[in-house]
Amino acid sequence: MIWWWLDQQRAKAEKAAFVTLQEEHDWLTSVRTRHLADFQLCVDVEVIHAGETFKLAVIYPGTFPDTPPVVMPYGEKRLSSHQYGPGGELCLQWRPDNWDPSVTGAMMLESAYGLIAGERPSDGTSGTVPSEHRSTLAGELRFETWRLMVPEGAWRSLDGQLPEAILQIAVTMTVRRTQRVAHLTAIGATGNEIWKTPRPAPDAPGERVGYLMRTAQNMDSLALHPGGHFNDLSNRVPELASLLAGPQLPFIVLFEQSGRRTAFDIVRKDGQPFFVPYRIIEEQELSKRSASNRESVSSNRVAIVGCGSIGSKIAASLARAGVKKYVLVDEDIFLTGNLVRNELDAWAIGWHKVDALADRIGQLASNTDIVVHRVELGSQTSSLMLDSVLEAIGEADFIIDATADPTSFNLCAGAARRHRKPMIWAEVFGGGIGGLVARSRPDVDPPPLSSAISPTRRFCRELSSGLMR
Repeated sequence: MIWWWLDQQRAKAEKAAFVTLQEEHDWLTSVRTRHLADFQLCVDVEVIHAGETFKLAVIYPGTFPDTPPVVMPYGEKRLSSHQYGPGGELCLQWRPDNWDPSVTGAMMLESAYGLIAGERPSDGTSGTVPSEHRSTLAGELRFETWRLMVPEGAWRSLDGQLPEAILQIAVTMTVRRTQRVAHLTAIGATGNEIWKTPRPAPDAPGERVGYLMRTAQNMDSLALHPGGHFNDLSNRVPELASLLAGPQLPFIVLFEQSGRRTAFDIVRKDGQPFFVPYRIIEEQELSKRSASNRESVSSNRVAIVGCGSIGSKIAASLARAGVKKYVLVDEDIFLTGNLVRNELDAWAIGWHKVDALADRIGQLASNTDIVVHRVELGSQTSSLMLDSVLEAIGEADFIIDATADPTSFNLCAGAARRHRKPMIWAEVFGGGIGGLVARSRPDVDPPPLSSAISPTRRFCRELSSGLMR
């Protein structure tokens, strides 16, 4: 959208504001308006302060006046500490977080001049302009492509350990495009860990052996290394010499007595150690965002019969709620056509749904206990197998039938009756005309078999079948 064509009155007002600003202030010596190749309006200006000339561009985006103009210098110049890198735009009084459409480009330029003058006092010293910038972790990480995730409680496990020590750590790696995220999963040698992560582990990760080095020494040579080759690493840090002698270089977490913590991966490049610094992200406990009864539900076992569009979503929701124990029953293979409705994604194509769903649950909850049965209730299978599966379903604390199959429903209802367990059954009718969800609790609701087939349900089934045809 070309805003200056659609709102020519505002465009004239913007240009007039620059003329007025030049007439009122001798620091603005030149104003020239032009259009860029993409039809953006650009005002080239020259600003003079303390005998120095600053060439700036005030560029109006296509979304103006909904978003602010950009004020930036010509060339790769670093004019201010309030600037998005050399040659980048200036962070001024009005920004996307506090923008008001009544602010003009001339007002933005006044703000830019105030920033330049504030950081360059007339006495020749360097000045400081207070910052209103409110950064967030997510915002900072836009420019941090190498990250180490440390779960809550990991550092507390080091209390009481020797102040000078090298401990083995386990690290998993996930990669997405240009970003690499490492996950600290254990501290201590395998089988003798002093801490293991309570969080779910990433799916199909790369695994690295690393070391946590605790030291009372000042380790500026490592902690302040910007990344790149470190040819004399073994000489400058003798403690690492033995760790660098192996075929695979380690991942290092440096834990200084001062409290400073740094992390870096060491890889071999051109035959020499190459440092890759990682930003440490210490995760906090998320209990405030979780249900208060997570501990109680984690001890319950839920049987889910049917791992399709309903059953898979129920399983994922229960895992997020804290349920860790499952019995999953389904004979189907996950195919590409299932992607449109199932909780599973392309990683699951070709796998049995129960196996793929068990992996998915493992990504949402840690320390899971999942029993899978690749069978369809009532199908052509052995009686002994069917009896074993029904017993496993009946021994669960809760039964969910998500098959929309009468035979499966009858068998689940029988297991619920015999073992006096609560049961829920759900069905989505074809053609988008709705669905059904019902429950039965022992001694509270009618038994499942007495309320399962109703005229309404039969009518909906017949109607959906007709629509599908």
